[in-house]
Amino acid sequence: MSKYLSAKDFRQRFPNVTDDLKQWGEIIVLKRSKPLFRVLPFEEYPKDLLDRASAREDGNQPELEEISRIVHMLREA
Repeated sequence: MSKYLSAKDFRQRFPNVTDDLKQWGEIIVLKRSKPLFRVLPFEEYPKDLLDRASAREDGNQPELEEISRIVHMLREA
């Protein structure tokens, strides 16, 4: 769940930002009631494209192997 903080509150809470991210998941910083920026915890992603694709599977998107097959088929045509 996101936590919204004013820029002033964020500056005051900055020493505790790691604890806040663990608790809230993300912090959205506001300035004059408008989003200024978002703070997210760092996630390590695999460097290999196939490993990255398997780590972020989306049921609405075709498999990477299927995309590769289509590209090879189009190159042969």
